[in-house]
Amino acid sequence: MKNKHQLGFVFRQENCVGCQACTIACQIHNELPEDVRFRKVDRFEVKRDDDMVDVWLSHSCMHCGNPACLMVCPSQAYTIRNDGLVVLDREKCTGCGLCINACPYDAVVMLKTDGKAAKCNMCIELIDQGLKPACVDGCPVKCLDTDRIEQLLTQSHTVSKEGIGYGHCITKPNMVIVKERL
Repeated sequence: MKNKHQLGFVFRQENCVGCQACTIACQIHNELPEDVRFRKVDRFEVKRDDDMVDVWLSHSCMHCGNPACLMVCPSQAYTIRNDGLVVLDREKCTGCGLCINACPYDAVVMLKTDGKAAKCNMCIELIDQGLKPACVDGCPVKCLDTDRIEQLLTQSHTVSKEGIGYGHCITKPNMVIVKERL
């Protein structure tokens, strides 16, 4: 059954310039070490008309409907909130690393400081206050946002769960790509 309250990231791939300000905003907000990234920006070179152009994909935890991290965690450190956000309780984490290997999006990292897993939680402390995640506020071209996924998919033909570098997966990821330029 689909969660009509499922929150997810909304990405305007056509607008992204690959500046990685979202990554930096996330690192600062979460006080992450320089070598740890919850949000990554990947570059894809694609053919458009007669030219090759760079297309970017900003991604983090997809807050999947069927999260592999949750399925493999022996300590039950992962839970899914009513709004669909997948949250890791680091106190329960034993550092086994199974979740890191299971995630198809490379969204879970192992922190060297304590040997435990860590990942994007969509800045739930901000979401719960009615605010946007740090990565969203950090994007200078406003190509990143959050919203209710099912609502977006039914409201617009320009919204899809497919984009360059991103598509359907058995884990049921919750990010949508808006296929129109602002």
